[in-house]
Formats: sequence, structure tokens, C-alpha cells
Amino acid sequence: VVATGELRLNGTEYNRGILKACAAYVMQDDLLNGTFTVRETLDFTARLKLPPSYTPARRQESIDEVSGKMGLTHILNVIVGDPLHKGISGGERKRLCVAMELLTKPALLFLDEPTSGLDSVTALSLVRSLRALSDSGACTIVCTIHQPQAKIFALFDNLFLLKAGVIMYQGPAGGALAAFAEVGYPCPDSENPANHFLDVITPPSELNSNNVSISAEAEAKLIERFGIVEVDLRAGISRPLRSTRVFLPWTQQTYVLFVRSMHELLRRRDMMATQLCQTLAMALVVGMLFYQIGDTQTSIEMRMPVLCFITNNQGMFGAMMIVNSFPAERMLSLRERASGSYNASAYFLAKTTAETIMTAVYPIIFAVIVYLLIGFQLVASKLFLFVWFVLLAHLAATSLALAVSSIARITDYAVIIVSLLLEISRLFGGFYLSPKQLPKYFSFIDAVSYVKYVYTAIGLNELDGLKLVCTPSELDPIDGSCPVTSGQQTIDKLGLNYISIGGCFGVLLIYIVFVRAIAYLGLRYVKNDRPPRLSAQPGMKK
Repeated sequence: VVATGELRLNGTEYNRGILKACAAYVMQDDLLNGTFTVRETLDFTARLKLPPSYTPARRQESIDEVSGKMGLTHILNVIVGDPLHKGISGGERKRLCVAMELLTKPALLFLDEPTSGLDSVTALSLVRSLRALSDSGACTIVCTIHQPQAKIFALFDNLFLLKAGVIMYQGPAGGALAAFAEVGYPCPDSENPANHFLDVITPPSELNSNNVSISAEAEAKLIERFGIVEVDLRAGISRPLRSTRVFLPWTQQTYVLFVRSMHELLRRRDMMATQLCQTLAMALVVGMLFYQIGDTQTSIEMRMPVLCFITNNQGMFGAMMIVNSFPAERMLSLRERASGSYNASAYFLAKTTAETIMTAVYPIIFAVIVYLLIGFQLVASKLFLFVWFVLLAHLAATSLALAVSSIARITDYAVIIVSLLLEISRLFGGFYLSPKQLPKYFSFIDAVSYVKYVYTAIGLNELDGLKLVCTPSELDPIDGSCPVTSGQQTIDKLGLNYISIGGCFGVLLIYIVFVRAIAYLGLRYVKNDRPPRLSAQPGMKK
């Protein structure tokens, strides 16, 4: 169905910015942060949506006002909850979503099937709250609803009844009974009007073999009477739009979102404990397996494999953490941005900064433990460089996972793509094929493997200045010499000196910035699939 015409609010033309400033939208599914309490959810929403001139006391007044209107006062200190943590009920979640939108005092409130998933008592209570809100004159409420019970139907002032996108009725809700009776389909006294209307306009099928389906003649009469109605486009022009909402400056958006992200991450104590245990367990296993490898000839064969494993391990764990958590958070971000809460750039900077701060501790702990247990060169500067490049491996892998997740949108797709890219990075990481052995026609893949630069950097760091000795059994049987006496010989043999440690750092820094820029563009411009939008063109009446 394509509808053309003019779109007006109170008799004046408007754009998306004006609509965001004077309207709010509560979607059907509730996307909330399960670790926050109801009060914290409202507080962060208020800090993002209310004008920057509001003091904390005034923000709290707004929170108390909307929580009182929606009946949330008694659960303000209860967590919202998620599948793993019991929280508020489904009806209370829906009330919370409405309260979040009421903070800005919108002139228009749209709701998409607010009673879906609720029992009849909870649904009736919610709609009564909305009716009271409408009666108070605070805002005009428009909602879609499917087969409401009779008590809910009686609360509505006006009704739009649609069949396959065609308007079958529009006008006072009470007038629909008379309209259907006039075309030969009166509602029985004991029947719910909403159920009766749907039974009448629903086409008969094998699953719906009722005998009250509307005839073509009666349907044509309803469409002729109600489908096209003359509308005064200047109606309400004496009441100009109330678009007084003031949006937060970008820097304040970033600060509030950073605080919210840190608060959310700190609340996940079980996840933090699990990551710490995983880090300690892996570090101890690797450290004890290669414990004090020494400086003999056999240590040469052990150094490079363990350096390769360390690089791959820290990248894999970091990437999998991101790829399994970001898509769900991305959906919430898209919804909040659509309501005008903040800019994509503010969210991206705040979120990635908070996650970097909170997750950087794990690769640092891992690197320090394995370095000391394995017995690499005990030089402070070398330990610092080792820890730094292990951290860069973590940041590079998480940046790659972030970019894929922001574009792929679905977790299953993101896991497959990230796994493929990580395997390719490992294959061209410099261990399985040294730079001297790599075919020229694969050089372009080799150049973009972050593993290669981390492995090369920590290899150069460990081998440079390393002095090796021989046990009696390791001496050359012919001349009694020691085959390898320094790490420089291994560097030359593997061709690791094609780039310096500083060069590796520069390439990794560019890689991280570039991939995160792709992640931001994906977050900013890749949206979820949407149904076709109605086009509005001037010059035609609705």
C-alpha cells in the first residue's frame, strides 16, 4: 500500500527533528539493561534526555513524578532483571518503558501493542494508567493494539480499524458498533466488540471458518465511508507545536554514557570473576608447561612456539567476548539513538573506552605471569614491551570483532566471520611460515595480519640480546662448537628483522584505529531491516 499526501502536526509541517522533540515512542519488545535497578534506569535516561540545565534535585523530581504516574514507586530499588537474574514483572517492565519516555513530557506518545505478552489483569491496569495520563492532558496517546478485552476497548476514545493496510473504520470507538450494524453485522450483546470486528473483517480460511466474514458489498461500503476522509490540514494551527526539548552537548553525552558503561561492567561481577579465573588458569598452565625454559639450545625450539601461542590466545579470548555481547547492546543503542537520546559517536567512544579500561587488566595479568614463569629475559624494559604488545594483540582482536559485529548484526554470523578472520590472521602470523618463506602472491594478506606484527615484535624483544649456551650433549660433534650462541642468529634465520619493534607498534596502532573506524561506521549507518515506509508528497489530500 502506497499512501501519498501531506503530513502535519497541529496544522504545520514538521521534520524528524521536530517530531523527536515533541513525541516519544514505546516499542513492543522491552529492551532494558537487566543489571540496573528501576531507579538507575530512570536516572540514566533522565541524565541523557533532560536539559543540561537541570540540577540533580530537579532530575529526581522528574523521576519521582513519572514513577508515581506509572505505579513504579514501590519497585524503584529492584533490579530490572534478565534471564539469569529475577527482576521486575513483564507489566512493570512495560510501565518502566513508558515512564522513561514520559521524562521529557512529550506532547505525543506512541505505543506499539503495549499489552502484548501481558495477562489480562496486568494489561488492563497498564491501559488504565495510560487513560489516566491522557485524561490529565499531559499528552495525546496513540497505540496499536490487537484484540483487546472489552474493558480495555471501552477505554479508547478513537479507533482506526485496518484490514491489509486499508482503513475499514476511523472515528469514535463507540461509533464502530453502529457502523458495522448499519452494513448488516451487529455485535451480539455478549460479544467483545474488538473480537467481533476482527471476526468480521478477517477473510475465511481453513483455520478460520466462521460464518460472519464481511461480504464484498459491505466491505466496500465501509471503505467508501471511512477509508477516505477529508481532513482540515490547518486544524490545530492555533496551538503551535511544543518542541522545547534541549539535547545534551556531545561531551556531556559521552561522559554520561561512559559512566553508565562503567556502572554496567562493574555490575557484572560474575563475568569479571569468570574472566579473572580464566586468565589465571591459562597463565598458570602455559607458564608451568614452559616453566623456566633456560638458555640452552633446546630453549630455542620452545621460545617461538610459546610466543605464537600467547599472541593467538589473547586475541581469541578478547574477540569472542565482544562478538557474543555486542549485538544485543547494539539493538538497545539503535533504539536509544532513534529517540534522540545521544549521537552514535558519543556512544561508540564511551562504550569502547569503558570496555578497554575494564578488560585491559586481564591480558596484563596474563602477560606478567607467563613472562616470569617461562623465564624470558629478566629485564624491566623487555617485560614492559612484552606486556604492551600482548595488550595490543587483545585490542587488535577486539577491534576486529567489534567491526564485524557492527556490520553482521546477528551473533551467529559474526561468530563465523570473526573465527574465519582470526584463523587467517594466525596462519599468516609469521610462525607457520616465516617472512622469508611466504609466497609473494600472499603478501597482501600477510600485511594485514595483526598476529604477524605482535609475534614479530615480542620475538624481536625476546631474541635481541639473548645469549645462549650449550650443554655437553648439544656441542657440535665435529668441531665441538656451540651451534647457536645468540638470539640474533634466530632473528636472521627467520627473517624477523624486516621490521623494527617501533614499526610493529606503528602498524598495530594504525590497524586498531582503522578497524575501529569501520566499526563506528557500521554502528552509525548499518541499521536493522525495516518495513517499507509510507511516502508523503505535497499536493494531495488524505
